[in-house]
Amino acid sequence: MVIVIAAIFRLWWIDSLPPGFHLDESFEGLEAWRILTDPAYRPLFLTGNFGVPPVNAYANALMFSLFSLFGREAGPTAMRTTAALFGTLGVAATWAAATELRRLDAARLTAAFPLFAAALLATMRWHIHFSRMGIEPILVTLEVATALWLLLRGRRTGSKLAWAGCGVVLALGIYTYQAAWLLPLAIAAAWLILWWQDGALSPAAQAHAEKRRGWRFVRGGAIAAMTAGVLLLPLAIFFFEHPALFILRPAQIVTTGAAAATHQSLSESALAYLLMFVPLVQAGDLDPRRNIPGVAALNLWQAIPFWLGVGVALWRIRRPATSILLAALVVMLLPGVLSEYAPHYHRVLGAAAPVALLGGIGLDWIWRWWGAGRGARNDETASLRPAGLAWLGWLSVLLLVAGAVVSARDYFVRWAALPDLFYAFDVGLWTIGQEIASQPADEVLYLTPRSAEHPTLAFAWTTRPESHGPPVTFDGRHIFPLTAASNPRPEHYVVIEDEDFRTRLLLPELFPTAVIADELRDREGDLYARTYTRPAASLPQRAPSVPTSLEIGDGIRLAGYDAQTATLASGKMLYVQLYWDVLTPPTQQWTVFIHLLAEETAGNAIQVAGVDSLPGAGSLPAARWQPGWRILDEYQIPLPADLPAGDYALEIGLYNEQNQRLPADGSALWIGEVSLD
Repeated sequence: MVIVIAAIFRLWWIDSLPPGFHLDESFEGLEAWRILTDPAYRPLFLTGNFGVPPVNAYANALMFSLFSLFGREAGPTAMRTTAALFGTLGVAATWAAATELRRLDAARLTAAFPLFAAALLATMRWHIHFSRMGIEPILVTLEVATALWLLLRGRRTGSKLAWAGCGVVLALGIYTYQAAWLLPLAIAAAWLILWWQDGALSPAAQAHAEKRRGWRFVRGGAIAAMTAGVLLLPLAIFFFEHPALFILRPAQIVTTGAAAATHQSLSESALAYLLMFVPLVQAGDLDPRRNIPGVAALNLWQAIPFWLGVGVALWRIRRPATSILLAALVVMLLPGVLSEYAPHYHRVLGAAAPVALLGGIGLDWIWRWWGAGRGARNDETASLRPAGLAWLGWLSVLLLVAGAVVSARDYFVRWAALPDLFYAFDVGLWTIGQEIASQPADEVLYLTPRSAEHPTLAFAWTTRPESHGPPVTFDGRHIFPLTAASNPRPEHYVVIEDEDFRTRLLLPELFPTAVIADELRDREGDLYARTYTRPAASLPQRAPSVPTSLEIGDGIRLAGYDAQTATLASGKMLYVQLYWDVLTPPTQQWTVFIHLLAEETAGNAIQVAGVDSLPGAGSLPAARWQPGWRILDEYQIPLPADLPAGDYALEIGLYNEQNQRLPADGSALWIGEVSLD
């Protein structure tokens, strides 16, 4: 029943909640798609997005394959189903770990303890949420619980298979997520606690049987360590050859050293992670992609058994069943404590397993103390229980039910209704990407200001066999491409107006007959994007204020320019817009330079201001220009505050990476003068 409840919480509305398709998910989705479709691509580590271990991408590639067998598309639903599966397995693994912990301390833990722990994790909004996102942190909870289960099982049974399995899980954690890199430390701490307890508590430590058991335990730990070491050897070689990738992401988020001045101190960060389990204060994660902003990871009905369990564990600190959980909790919170933006819920999701197990201890204490439990042996507290109040043990069940109901409300009602989810999960970009991918192949499409390489957009038109493919992308705040002559077909400009403020002002000047074909609004009704359609057989109406016809070379001609000089003064900004006509496809990447020159007394010109840049600030480089286009290419030149009034010349040109210039003869291309008041 607990597993079924866990699966329902993780799969209900999985095709629509969360909405959209966030960048991190889509990046790993693209990697999974490449793994699935390119037999030569089998990465040990994903080098994009600042470095990501690959296990989740491989799992999603498998899920994409399974979905295709049933006629479903690769996409958010497939990836989030993978996460839901891992989340549900994490609940089962927590039950298994709790079962072994109970065997370790059967006198104090009842038969209900494993069910309490599993049920708490199954209904914990913190864990439910990340079981519904296509990113890798959800695997860490599963790995923590599984490694602990195999460690305890190996100790109890002496099974070499269990010890080797523990080593496999430890290695898998390193291939999963950087926060899981501390999992070996948590398991090593548990191993040391058990080793110390065996020696300290056994009065017959010198007996042959105890020596044999102690040797078997040491041997088991060695099997786990060697298994993990062998499996990690390929990744170790990779990191040896690419050391920068090993530290790239950790170096970005660490709060120690030089970066510490811009983030919380270690003590402030530690306090933030302590308070994330206190629902009476608004100290939770503020990012709506990870949480209801400010809300604790546990609701009140779950926090009560958790803190009760922590208290019981501290009271029983000398018992390995509880000291192991406290050590695991501290270690799995360290990735968050040592990094920025505390509390950051998905960096510490591995702690959800010890949190659920400690909460299970709290629930089990209520169950056992008030006499409802029947599974504990040697119950020394039976004489202390008030007579006739055994029914109060069912408070543990009521706490579970109340916690589950509140979790469901908080996730499926409160969090699901947040307006910020539109932007947190790139709903707008995902919608635009899907709509573009569904267009006929002969449609002429432009998109501003996002790049075609943005993972959310790229996933939409990469994974659909019938996709239109990527549109022409550019940043309309810097550049604008159009068909210079009469266009034979309608042309559609998709403008993300939430980001590009300039294109909506430019379009009416260029195409007075253009119409708004579609609009996309966010959850609060504010305009996010518009699609403008330039009718067929229409001519652009805006011409350069200073027309020219200068052949530059490599298929490029300067048709004219605009310079904003009406109120030009020192310390202001000079705006220059160049009009390029594309005669043939340029063969190289060209950098445009615009220099403002002053003439010295000796007749030599010196540069007093200027800019060198790829066209469109790099958003539409010359190698992507198409014949028949006109390119409106704008540059902003800051003028020095001490620049004296007078007349200055504008020189322009282009050069490539080999410093070859256009015009090819290297002559200066003077396009006019600018006067400063």
